[in-house]
Amino acid sequence: MTASTDKAARTKGSAVHPSIARGIARLGQDISRARRARRISTTDMAARMGVGRSTLHRLEQGDPGVSLNTLAMALSVLGLFDRLAELVDPASDELGLMLAEKTLPRNISRRRRSPSEKSQGPAAQSADDAPEGW
Repeated sequence: MTASTDKAARTKGSAVHPSIARGIARLGQDISRARRARRISTTDMAARMGVGRSTLHRLEQGDPGVSLNTLAMALSVLGLFDRLAELVDPASDELGLMLAEKTLPRNISRRRRSPSEKSQGPAAQSADDAPEGW
């Protein structure tokens, strides 16, 4: 591996999987395209993000070492931050919802009382057993 290839495949000592690197590169290209569509210069974009132009360039080139904060600031400047906030929203996680559905009990039965609770009668019922609001 050459030095430039090795640099692209690693970030802060950690290897970056090729499919992850491709996804991050695509994200950088999409941010660049969105910035240009809005006619925002790199100087203005970087200033609004609170970073240097070199950091913006690294983000747009798909450098996996760019911080999540930098990505969030870029999306905020572009008016797209809500997409990041909703990225892993549990309500839109179909697999998570399906797995949660599988863990639901099939039947719900009343909690069985111990023999000492039975001998004390209904007055021994704890506040936890009472229906909500009672």
